[in-house]
Amino acid sequence: MNYWPLFRPWRLLIAVAALSVSCDALAEAVELPLAVSMSGEIPAGKTIDSYPMTVAAVVGVMAQKFNLPPPNGKVLIYRTRQDFEQGLVEHLKLEPGLAHATSEFAKSAVGNCNVLVNEPLISGSPWPKRIELLAHELTHSAQLTLANRCGLPREQWMLEGTAEWMAYNVTAALQLDDLNDVRRRLKAKVLEATRKDGLPQLTHLGTFQQWVAARKKYGFDGTYSLSFLVADFLVTRHSFDAVAQYFRAFGKSLDHGASFSAAFGESPEAFDRALEEHLKALLR
Repeated sequence: MNYWPLFRPWRLLIAVAALSVSCDALAEAVELPLAVSMSGEIPAGKTIDSYPMTVAAVVGVMAQKFNLPPPNGKVLIYRTRQDFEQGLVEHLKLEPGLAHATSEFAKSAVGNCNVLVNEPLISGSPWPKRIELLAHELTHSAQLTLANRCGLPREQWMLEGTAEWMAYNVTAALQLDDLNDVRRRLKAKVLEATRKDGLPQLTHLGTFQQWVAARKKYGFDGTYSLSFLVADFLVTRHSFDAVAQYFRAFGKSLDHGASFSAAFGESPEAFDRALEEHLKALLR
């Protein structure tokens, strides 16, 4: 199946076309197409108070600051939990029982190149948090767009880490957060997670199943917050352009090791060793 049903328990897309409501036998959703002008004006972060503005801001930052293509697919905003549940069945091909259970906690998901949003679960959140959520999910869409696929082999730490990194970079670009503050906050959270339960090895965060198991064992900060620190180190060590090249490489090959080495000029094993030393110094 081609989806990210880990549904970050937090975490919706530009020159936004007019909203249209699409109805079918399964679910009803407000639909936001993903089309963006590379030079369009980005709304000021503190003025954003709607999903169309959120989409415009997120995709605008991703395109203009990070040179990412407009993501394929669309954003589907489900106004009821029941519609979101049916959307999970329709787009992610979940079994009805799993879709029902998932809809009770999942705020968003990516399936079939589309971003699905469980609006009842985020409607009470301030807009900066919704922007952060959407930026994370749209990064997943951008990863798929770069690879020219609607599914990728799982190096889950890479998928989630770069999505977390982009989400915070978007909110920083919109002056809703400060990256140095983000790094301090997440470092403190990961340090606390280390003291409580330890941290998973990068080699144990590759598959979706491993990620789910680690999320249960080490908690949110031992997976998502950690993945931000890993991605931040990767981008600092190389560049975000290299990260984008990594995902582009999947258009020709599904070999993670080969794609990683070609994009970053070092093997995953070499990076893992360097990361281990980095985290030891960072978290001591």
